[in-house]
Amino acid sequence: MAATSNECKGFLVVEGQYNLRDDIILDTSAPNLTGGTLVSVVSVKYKEYPTQPISSNGENTVAAIDRVGEQIANNRSSSTENTLVVDMDDSLDLEKLQSQSEPLSPTVESVGFTFANQLSPMLKSPLNSLNNNGSIPTSIEGKKEDDMFSFFNPVKRKKARSNITKTTSSFVAKIIQNDNLTKILANRQNEDTYLFFNSGRTFCWTDLTKPKEPLSRVIFTKAHPICHDVNQLTRSCDHLDVIIGFSSGDIIWFDPLCNKYYRLNKQGVINNSSVTMVKWMPGSENLFMASYSDGSIIIYDKEKDDQSFTASAGNEEERFRVSRPSKNAKHNPVSHWQVSKKSVTAFAFSPDCQHVAIVSVDGCLRIIDFVQETLYDTYSSYFGGLLCVCWSPDGRYVLTGGQDDLVTIWAFREQRIVARCQGHQSWVTGVSFDPWRCDERNYRFGSVGEDTKLLLWDFSVSALHKPKSPGSHRRASLASQSHATTVALRRNMVEHEPTKNTVHPCLPRSEVAILQPVMAKSIDSDPLCSITFREDSIITTCRRGHIKFWMRPS
Repeated sequence: MAATSNECKGFLVVEGQYNLRDDIILDTSAPNLTGGTLVSVVSVKYKEYPTQPISSNGENTVAAIDRVGEQIANNRSSSTENTLVVDMDDSLDLEKLQSQSEPLSPTVESVGFTFANQLSPMLKSPLNSLNNNGSIPTSIEGKKEDDMFSFFNPVKRKKARSNITKTTSSFVAKIIQNDNLTKILANRQNEDTYLFFNSGRTFCWTDLTKPKEPLSRVIFTKAHPICHDVNQLTRSCDHLDVIIGFSSGDIIWFDPLCNKYYRLNKQGVINNSSVTMVKWMPGSENLFMASYSDGSIIIYDKEKDDQSFTASAGNEEERFRVSRPSKNAKHNPVSHWQVSKKSVTAFAFSPDCQHVAIVSVDGCLRIIDFVQETLYDTYSSYFGGLLCVCWSPDGRYVLTGGQDDLVTIWAFREQRIVARCQGHQSWVTGVSFDPWRCDERNYRFGSVGEDTKLLLWDFSVSALHKPKSPGSHRRASLASQSHATTVALRRNMVEHEPTKNTVHPCLPRSEVAILQPVMAKSIDSDPLCSITFREDSIITTCRRGHIKFWMRPS
């Protein structure tokens, strides 16, 4: 790794001075100037993984949970009713068992709240989903469990099949490990925070406290790693589930702690277009979602093998089409969504673990209930495609950024646009809320763009004001065209699917509040790709591969 100098060493915001601590870049990697560099951060607190607690009957708690899960599965297979009753052993105290097992659900620091507390009833563990009568519901809003993703189906985890250090695959060139990796892992004590990032054809794993000394680097031969995600639910001191999406359409499931890996969608057997984003499904150990440049989204199970799949044909008027194999299928995909005719660029799961916001090059923001697999809302950008999206920590608002040089705030429950945020001079490539500076009324979020600028925004609904006059704009004609198009689409949807989707027209500038940034600073010489907020810092990345850590005011 090599540190580089940069003209920008910090920036001033109302709360104080943010200073550049580290600027790192892989010194041997040719950058992927098309996709840029993205980061994933995961913290493992070893005190949360003690010797397994014992329940009141002397049984290992995790074993007891597994036993309950098996009993649920047996009852599910034999029951014909919508509610499954579990005959619990008197010696198994559910409340005590649940409290003892809480350390097995670590805190997700990247969003500032406990992950387990944000799960919807369907996505929680069976112990958290018990009804008052001791039974476990098998439906959400009247939908049978067999028709949904079985998030709490007990599945035996299988290990990745190949050792990446000994692989003969032509897809992997080599892995370079830190000479002291064994010693470093053996000396771990209270907590480690790991940083994963892609640069060129390399996927890198490093300790966040020493980001310039990588623990390992995997170099690929036939494709660029584009995106990646770490499963926050399954992380432990001896196991990390990492998924990596590639420009070839391939997906790698990788455990860096044991160097095991498994390749999914090999040679594009299910979809041969480029992966644009991958994320683990909330509350699931095995399921993850991948978006593609052909406008589709596919849900995979890391425990299943792949099989050639052809999505069901639909008419051109359909704006969202779901294709699923039979419920007893033993191969991927779990589900296939045709979302757009153009590339899906990004998606984000809501804090309630029920909805997913999806943006695409066609300029649409789509809100989908991913448990019911139903399109909820469709919004249009002011101009051009949308490139990034995120939710507020409380799930009330959605941010998007794109080719109109704007950050747009949408109110999820009210189903309306709230404000357009002006300040960037080129495409907006990354948006994120700062959960450590958000409360019930005020929100802080940041954005980065191809103009090399980092912008910070403070947002409060009570402080917003609509423009006094419509004024003129160089893109007014384009906005009018967009308005006419969305009105036509809305009329079409009302005629065909009045209950499944609402298409919202693009409102003119005169009807939407404008928000200005509280800080704008050019922080790099290359277009920026992403922004990540942490409790002690802000992390930004650029297209050439620089990763910068901006420390918060002390």
